[in-house]
Amino acid sequence: MNKIPTNIKILLAVMFLFAGLIATSIFLSVGNTTGLGANISGVLKGGEKSERQGNLNGTENTIPCSDIDKDGLCDNEEPLYGTDVINPDTDGDGFLDGEEVASGHDPTKPGPNDLVPRDSNLQSINITDKISTLMAGAFYTGDLSADTDPNIYTKALADIGVEILADGTKILDPNNIPVAGTVFSSDSKAAQEKYLNDVGLIIQDIWGEIINEPRLATEKFINFHSDNAELINNSTNYFNLKTNYYKKAIAKLNALSVPPSWLDIHKQVISNLQNLAISHQTLGQTAEDPLRGVLGMNNLISVYQNVQPLLVTVIQKIKKNNLTPPNGELWSLISSLTDGF
Repeated sequence: MNKIPTNIKILLAVMFLFAGLIATSIFLSVGNTTGLGANISGVLKGGEKSERQGNLNGTENTIPCSDIDKDGLCDNEEPLYGTDVINPDTDGDGFLDGEEVASGHDPTKPGPNDLVPRDSNLQSINITDKISTLMAGAFYTGDLSADTDPNIYTKALADIGVEILADGTKILDPNNIPVAGTVFSSDSKAAQEKYLNDVGLIIQDIWGEIINEPRLATEKFINFHSDNAELINNSTNYFNLKTNYYKKAIAKLNALSVPPSWLDIHKQVISNLQNLAISHQTLGQTAEDPLRGVLGMNNLISVYQNVQPLLVTVIQKIKKNNLTPPNGELWSLISSLTDGF
């Protein structure tokens, strides 16, 4: 199979993401969603035990799926797990492929040492390829064909959309950027003002980066849409460098002594920086996994939207505690941006 050009992958990824999210929104509103990653039609056939078959998450559905080898995996799922569509026990260890998937085992690796570590492939998984496989399977089974039942079509699209969101939530979890435990100071006026000064010095270094980021990140992300290898490589390097940049800023903040009354704000600042780091890390993988990049870009935008509310909280706390903020252009700018709140 010929490799799909990166620009085409990005276009398809963006189109499908929004289509999937819209369908997912509709689908969730009527309370019909079944399993995440279980299967396209949400059914684990499990032989002929019942007319109402449960899926991998234990819920039920009356929509049938094709399962030629009766192993509990729909035919369109088999390529996703690398299993044989006509062999119910691909690895020959005595357990059905569907049973192994449902219990967290690798259906292509004989037991007993075939447990799949939770999220072990979190960063290596290619979401675009995974979703492409699911879509191909859905087209193959007719779930996404033009003449299929609208309910089946909507459900298939919604299941894939939910799968994207599930993977995206795991990949973009800010806790994937680890931080050490917090060191506390006291809540004295002097300790609070020292903390503000120390934070200000760190934020001042990255403020210009954050201000210019929306424009630069957008330009670099658009470069992935081209066929220019140099531009794509430049964008990949840009996002990787920014990932390390924000990780270093997190380390500096994490080394500060924090007044207990500022702990919540301190955690919010670090969380925003973690989100910046994980978003750039994800964007740096766009060339190989365009859909991952789309999710990273969307997450990056949400971080920018959190900046002003956090600054407002900081200024309000400074006023409430009658603290003197550090001198400098940064604090003057922050005060002007939050004036009136």
